[in-house]
Amino acid sequence: MAHADTHGDRIRVDTVWNEKELVKRISGARWDAVDKHWTVPLTWTACLQLRGVFGESLSIGDRLTEWAWPVANEMAERRKMRDLTRPPMWMHNDLYPFQNAGVEFLVRTGETLLGDEMGTGKTVQALTALDSDDAYPVLVVCPNSVKRSWAEHVPRWTEIGSPYVLEGSAAQRVKTLKQAADDPNAVVIVNYESLRSLSRLAPYGSVRLRRCRECDPRHGEETLKPSQCQVHPKDLNRIPFRTVIVDEAHKIKSPSSQQTRAVWAVAHQDSVRNRWALTGTPLANHPGDLWSILHAISPADFPTKSHFVDRYCLQSWNAFGGLDIVGINPATRDEFFALLDPRFRRMSKEMVLHQLPPKIRSTRWVEMTPKQARSYRDLEVGLATMTSNGVLVAPNSLVARLRQMQLSSSSVEMMQTGPDPHELGDWEVHMVEPSPKLDALEDVLDELEGKQVAVCSYNRDLLVMAARRLDKRGESYGVIMGGVTEYERDLALRQFQEGKSRVLLFTISAGGVGLTMTAADTLVFLQRSWSMIDNKQAEDRVHRIGSEIHESIHIIDIVTKDSVEEDQIASLMNKFMRLQEITRDKLGGSDVRTLDEESDAILNSEL
Repeated sequence: MAHADTHGDRIRVDTVWNEKELVKRISGARWDAVDKHWTVPLTWTACLQLRGVFGESLSIGDRLTEWAWPVANEMAERRKMRDLTRPPMWMHNDLYPFQNAGVEFLVRTGETLLGDEMGTGKTVQALTALDSDDAYPVLVVCPNSVKRSWAEHVPRWTEIGSPYVLEGSAAQRVKTLKQAADDPNAVVIVNYESLRSLSRLAPYGSVRLRRCRECDPRHGEETLKPSQCQVHPKDLNRIPFRTVIVDEAHKIKSPSSQQTRAVWAVAHQDSVRNRWALTGTPLANHPGDLWSILHAISPADFPTKSHFVDRYCLQSWNAFGGLDIVGINPATRDEFFALLDPRFRRMSKEMVLHQLPPKIRSTRWVEMTPKQARSYRDLEVGLATMTSNGVLVAPNSLVARLRQMQLSSSSVEMMQTGPDPHELGDWEVHMVEPSPKLDALEDVLDELEGKQVAVCSYNRDLLVMAARRLDKRGESYGVIMGGVTEYERDLALRQFQEGKSRVLLFTISAGGVGLTMTAADTLVFLQRSWSMIDNKQAEDRVHRIGSEIHESIHIIDIVTKDSVEEDQIASLMNKFMRLQEITRDKLGGSDVRTLDEESDAILNSEL
């Protein structure tokens, strides 16, 4: 019979010989070879896992009981705070009641995953929560496209916060950081890409960190400078942040990526007392994606991914002999949510923003031109096809799939981009006219008779062609895509919101995060991304607070018949259902009919 009690800053677990494999299932379990016993972290997660593994056969010592009771009561109170009908104690006159409740949850919890749906004001809640005691200085990690938006919100929603945006050259960023370091009320705002060069990296599994001789005299790289060392503290690690806010936290789903481990390194500094992750789509593909975010906000409770996946994820063998995560393990489902819910708050728009207009979905089906169809089938069968100026070869089926996505929207051509016509790397594949999808877009614009429209696509070539057609029609438009300066992006968005342009063209990657396009009541997808998160982000650029000026929001998908886009539909719906398994939107509020109708609408429109 196993017995557990506190032992310093860990839990000592005494077991018999045949319980070895059971105790190894606990996250962070270690064998003490000297004293001949197991220890696990002194955390609420370890307590729940011990009970889940050993059941009623586990006996609990007095010291552990004394520690666990107040923690259990605190976790129960946090779960009650998820109740929408519970009146919040925090009151800010400019916030909705559910936002005030979210502020209270952030302040009370400290280690929080705020999963309110996109467009419900997570930024506002996080900034308002900074007025709690001892929250400064603050680090905000966010996508590059919303850095300025965060900076503009800081003086409005905080009483004392001063924004410092890290941008420009390396020298400019260093200068800004020096100013922020001298300001006790600094709110430092940095994008994910820049964070990697401004912070050391946290370790993960067997991923090797590059070390210089100064930090590792025996095994460090002799020619590696301290500025290039991944272990050396860097500029951001020298600021004693009290709060770290990770916006669009689904971007750190990959634990082996450098930007994820840079976030961990800053968030896990000893000075940090608040770790807040914000995302309306906490997982991109499956529940395993959630571990990296949970490790960022609560490293003691979620120390290793392997234990998390083995205990809480349902896995199945794939065709290549590997294991795929297909959902939550039903055997440990209750334990999983007992761990997640005290840190996770989720409010869907249907639950809290009843004033928002309904989404109306429709699909416009188009057919490929004979030239497109011929090239498409050639790639499908033989991985090669003839274009008007050369032979297009796909070296494998994955590349062929990508080319078929392009051919689903328009014709393609080989274009020489380098000096050597015989060098493969000096050629690129570009989408060109004709495009039946753009024909359909023009029909939509004619039908809407002057109304403002947002148009998005995964591939920028398609939007460049759309811009040329708008020029011929004499339509006013703005563009948000890669290669457009930040000033031009802001100008395009501002003119669209002010009604000075009719059409806003944006790529899903460049314009799908953090931007407000509520002047439009119609969003046209020329292409969808394979990422369910990116598609949902794009939709919520137009369906968010501010869109209540419209009677409805029309989502129009232009889809090519008999193409790979039909396979994309099934993949996106599978990811959508896995997200629902975590967010439980259909169970979280009294009015679930709208959510069911939306799911049905997606299925019925085959998107």
